[in-house]
Amino acid sequence: MQRHEQLQPLSRQHHNGLLAALLLKKGIAKSAAANVMAAFIVDFWKNDLKEHFESEEEVLIPALIDTSLDKNLTQQLLKEHALIRSYIDSLKSNADDLSTIKVFTELLEKHIRFEEKIYFPEAEKLLSEEQLQKIGEQLKEEGKNCMKYPVKFWE
Repeated sequence: MQRHEQLQPLSRQHHNGLLAALLLKKGIAKSAAANVMAAFIVDFWKNDLKEHFESEEEVLIPALIDTSLDKNLTQQLLKEHALIRSYIDSLKSNADDLSTIKVFTELLEKHIRFEEKIYFPEAEKLLSEEQLQKIGEQLKEEGKNCMKYPVKFWE
């Protein structure tokens, strides 16, 4: 499905998030060191995901407050954001926890697919062109790519 032009920056960031999940899955399959993958996750958070979450929480969600969007969808999005943050915090203090890395990886992928297949299409139906334009003006377009991470644990 083609994403509305004004939401495409978020979708491109989602693509990078799915790529990060794929790289982590490859690293897990190759028995890469947990602390190296944890460092990748923390770096991905600091340089990509944190800003992405803030864009959704501070730009997209407020635009949807006065629409008929099912509030359960926004609650799910925010709950998953909080859970992802908690896994990242856990990895900051326990970088050798492979089980947390595995759960984080699966949750990240599931969360992105929820947003792309359910949340964003619903938002696009309910937001006016003017609202979408305002959202687009507030989103930052950055060409980040998690494959540029210096330690190629997935190879």
